[in-house]
Amino acid sequence: MYKLLPALLLSTLAVHAAAAPDWHAIDWHVDSFAGAAPERLALLLPVTINGVACRVQLDTGANGEFIWKRQASPERPLPPQTARVELAGIRKQIAADADSLALLTPEVCQRSVIATVGNAFFEHGTLTLDFKRSRFAFAPQALLANDRDAQPLFYARWTGSGGHTLVEVRRDGAPPGYALLDTGATRFGLAATNAGEWAELSGGAPLAASATVRTFALESWGRNVQCYETDVQGRIAVGGQVLAQTRASYCVDHGFKAPIRLVGVLGLKPLGERVVTLDYLSGRWRLDGQ
Repeated sequence: MYKLLPALLLSTLAVHAAAAPDWHAIDWHVDSFAGAAPERLALLLPVTINGVACRVQLDTGANGEFIWKRQASPERPLPPQTARVELAGIRKQIAADADSLALLTPEVCQRSVIATVGNAFFEHGTLTLDFKRSRFAFAPQALLANDRDAQPLFYARWTGSGGHTLVEVRRDGAPPGYALLDTGATRFGLAATNAGEWAELSGGAPLAASATVRTFALESWGRNVQCYETDVQGRIAVGGQVLAQTRASYCVDHGFKAPIRLVGVLGLKPLGERVVTLDYLSGRWRLDGQ
């Protein structure tokens, strides 16, 4: 995906130049995964909370606004406290409990991720993620509303707040479908959410280790789950462009269930060094770069 003609490239630059984005640095969490070579495992953003410099993970697979790493006990009601959050020019008062506020020290924030930020935090504007230059920007406007090269972004509101970002995916020999665009799945390609999606993406590969299927385990929502990974069968096209070879994965009983039929969850691995622009207001998005 991402064959850019000169005219298209110029129009892209014009759009971004007009918006004059205020860029901020992306801090990738890089480590080895399941015994493989080091790779990007999480997309982290700088944030200031009550005046303390911290980091949060960006997860467009999460509908919520701000999810603290340390959750309050369900036995105790959330005290009426808030924290002042500043991220990419956005300033908000976020609900917090005493346990979460206790984490707000320079020592804790330097060595760990304090929270996860989801779609609801950015849904009043346009979020641009430049993976090649490891930077991002936010604008409280619909930057892609009149962009003829932007693609439809289905902002599915399955819950009471926020939503999930769904993009169209085309695969050889299969009808078009939608995938959840998930920055939380940084090192994944197309992740199946159930056995049926795995069968379609893998060409019916058995859920067992083999010469073509790799197995590994990971933690999902506090549980250890068994995962499988292999090459996607057929070419994958997203945003009107064909991606390079993409890996399919499936983690059994991982905990995520969509109320509609999906192709799977689209992670960041096959997007490489591209630029992803998500315009929540106009329901449009676009991919740029090679």
